[in-house]
Amino acid sequence: MMPRPAPEALRRYHASGQWGTRTIAQCIAEQVALRGDKLAITDNGERALSYAELDAQAARLAGFFSRQGIVRGDVITLHLPNRCEAAVVTLAAWRLGAVLHPAAPAYGRQDLAHGLARCGSKAIVVAARFRGTDYTETLHRLRSEDGIAPLALVIGQGARKVGIDFDDALAAAPLARAVAGDADDAAAVLFTSGTESRPKGVVHTHNTLLFGERAVAAALGLDAADRCFMASPVTHATGFMHGLVLNLTSGATLSLLDVFSGEAAVRIMAEDGTTWTMGASVFLGDTLATLAQQQLRLPALRFFLCGGAPIPEDLVRRALAQGLRVLPVYGSTESPPHALVPPEAPLQDAWQTDGRPLPGIEVRVLDDQLAPVPTGQPGEAWSRGPNTFIGYLGDEETTRRTIDAERWCRSGDLAVLREDGSLKIVGRIKELVIRGGQNISVREVEDALAAHPAVHEVAVVGLAHERLGETLAAVVVPEPGHEPTLAALCEFLSARGISRFKLPEHLVLSSGLPRTPSGKIQKVLLKQQLADTHPQPPRQG
Repeated sequence: MMPRPAPEALRRYHASGQWGTRTIAQCIAEQVALRGDKLAITDNGERALSYAELDAQAARLAGFFSRQGIVRGDVITLHLPNRCEAAVVTLAAWRLGAVLHPAAPAYGRQDLAHGLARCGSKAIVVAARFRGTDYTETLHRLRSEDGIAPLALVIGQGARKVGIDFDDALAAAPLARAVAGDADDAAAVLFTSGTESRPKGVVHTHNTLLFGERAVAAALGLDAADRCFMASPVTHATGFMHGLVLNLTSGATLSLLDVFSGEAAVRIMAEDGTTWTMGASVFLGDTLATLAQQQLRLPALRFFLCGGAPIPEDLVRRALAQGLRVLPVYGSTESPPHALVPPEAPLQDAWQTDGRPLPGIEVRVLDDQLAPVPTGQPGEAWSRGPNTFIGYLGDEETTRRTIDAERWCRSGDLAVLREDGSLKIVGRIKELVIRGGQNISVREVEDALAAHPAVHEVAVVGLAHERLGETLAAVVVPEPGHEPTLAALCEFLSARGISRFKLPEHLVLSSGLPRTPSGKIQKVLLKQQLADTHPQPPRQG
């Protein structure tokens, strides 16, 4: 099921030198040899690992996995919050030549089961408890109800006695010799929501990941002297790629935070002397509010990268008043990232554009007939480059719909290409809501809600939200005699394994849904009606 890079891409990018021969594990090993005593990673401003300590723990964990029969090409699922152990598991997997499957702790059992089954994961690493969820109970239900029982390593104590204690695994003899692997082997499978109901497994190789992160580092002038603060989950594309991969392969120091708050972020960045960070605009807004409240500055912080949602001009100017430069980044899990606003760009580019293509990455804007649109006119953004994913896991048909014969990757985003070569995203073709930087397939939520006995018909749309970018609204036509509540519907979704961040935050009961003459629900009209007549405060938490 695991795709391989296209022969033409192999020829083109190896011939140009944009793809190399070293795996990510080999790149990290170079940093261990160069600066073993240097601080590699911290979490929550508390625990810390040097490069040598990270390497030693990863070697022991890889040795344990190897003795359990895990070999090159097998999949290991990382289901952890932003803790040092996430880096240990990641490096251990790559030392074995295994493929990493990052699965966010925010996933409900349904999403997790889908990813595990799709990947055929041989092992999973979880925290026993995190943010009110007992993951030992999740593991138990995966085994008893879903028939999914990979080797499980558990950090801490939960209600159920399942799996093997993580510390016991770390006591194993180290792997004698890292598997050499191949830079064109699959390195990671990251699941992303699209217009389809079920998330798709985006497969990246060591080379696609390394090219994208090196391009970002070069554009921003990042090197081993930098300290990165990352509150975006390392099981999400942003934290995984721009946090773990970029920093550990460049010899920098990475500081993780598992539960974001403006107060914790400011404290850690001030104590660490953080030089850059990246996160959704909601992180930026909360950070600015804390800085203003505490009358603090972060003089070492050179820039704050933002992606996943439009950045308001007011937010950019507020950041500048606090001494922070905001730089938008645009991309997707399939093409991460392919544009950013460079530090030397004019200030207004931060809200007027979504960046310029990085060197080596091509971007074009096409109409629905796949013809280039004039400059300044909207069309679908397509990109091509050594950073592009190699295909969806076990889904050649969807891969062919997304990547054409010449390796151009469609985004589903409506964009305008400006005279200066920068890109501005003006909308989305695909039905996708981005809440706080996390992608939500509305069809998945609609399909689940449609099974509720009180729901006759439902449409789910995204509503603009100042802090989170968008929130989810469900418009429900009830069955006669029923009047479902938001709490009841959310409880129903949770029981079916829908992730918490996908739960609707607004409910509107309606006698009918607006439709076109062909019967298609007019979601643009629906969104406008809701924005005009049903403003509601967001659900807390």
